[in-house]
Amino acid sequence: MSASRRLLSLTMVASLALAACSAAATPSPAPTAVPTAGATKTTDGTLPKPEQTKVKLGTPIGEPSQFAVVLADQLGLYKKYGIDVTITKFNAGGDATSALLSGAVDFSGMNGSDFVLPSQLTDTPAEAASVYKSRVFDGLFCQKDVKDAAGLKGKTVAISTLGATAHASVLLALKGLKLQENDVTVVPVGNNSARIAAMKAGSVACAPVSMDQSKSMTDLGLNLLIDLSQDKTLVYPAVGLGVTAAFAKKNPNTTLVLAAAILEAQTILINDLKTTAAEWAKFAQVDAAKAETDVKAVQGQVNPTMLWEDSGFAFTQQIFSKASPSVMMADVKKAGDHSFLQTLVDIGFYKKIGAPTS
Repeated sequence: MSASRRLLSLTMVASLALAACSAAATPSPAPTAVPTAGATKTTDGTLPKPEQTKVKLGTPIGEPSQFAVVLADQLGLYKKYGIDVTITKFNAGGDATSALLSGAVDFSGMNGSDFVLPSQLTDTPAEAASVYKSRVFDGLFCQKDVKDAAGLKGKTVAISTLGATAHASVLLALKGLKLQENDVTVVPVGNNSARIAAMKAGSVACAPVSMDQSKSMTDLGLNLLIDLSQDKTLVYPAVGLGVTAAFAKKNPNTTLVLAAAILEAQTILINDLKTTAAEWAKFAQVDAAKAETDVKAVQGQVNPTMLWEDSGFAFTQQIFSKASPSVMMADVKKAGDHSFLQTLVDIGFYKKIGAPTS
């Protein structure tokens, strides 16, 4: 693809992705799909040999619910299955998305569903291979003088970047508070920690913050306007492993193995508090007690199956079409490829690692 054409693709994604996503209710199993090309025909969980053994993965890591892709690396799961993964950590999901679509990385991890939908309208369509959360678990926290929806009007609200998960949370919060998008001004600030710092400094009035940080926020004197985790009707998928359609087609086994390693790490995150907390403490540079508290708070948030239903992406599309009507031209069914996880079910990998399938 020419440089100008690729730039056009990325520009379209940036303009269309005025939303993102997050989540965790247990979804129904994905519909049966054609097994991934080249997949091992076994039932004991044996994975195939990857076509490409060295890959680059870009991911935003700001909270422990996003930790599975890095946990897999720290526990040696990628190497265990024959892949050398170089991880680049970004401050926000939008940055990881841009890196994927520009070809700077081969995979992205823990992004909102925003990028796969508008990317269908470009020359670099991307797709979800797994979903790490299927419901928003942020709350909208505000300065002490902002006590209700009326007080929120006209205020600045921090997000990470346009089109990232935090932006989606803000739009959903406004919907829940019966406000309009133009009732607030969104300001790109950065990840969860950066948004909290911005509120501490008083440079913004409000910000979406993961609900596992709720006590810390109230200790700072901040008000919780709405807890989005309480609305279980908002099925809102967050991509656990994203890949361009072209790369997945050329390297189906590599994509399958990456999805398997991240699924195994997610299973460990949910079921092995001691191991996960120790690894999170090293990564986040926090003490053991805080690490354990952080991990406990998200064990019920993340999606244990990493499976999803296309209706989740359709919901994302409907919400953000109000801001970007063009996104309705995207084919929801192409936003995710169920075949990778379905293959892991079929070959017995889920059973092998003790992961549920529903």
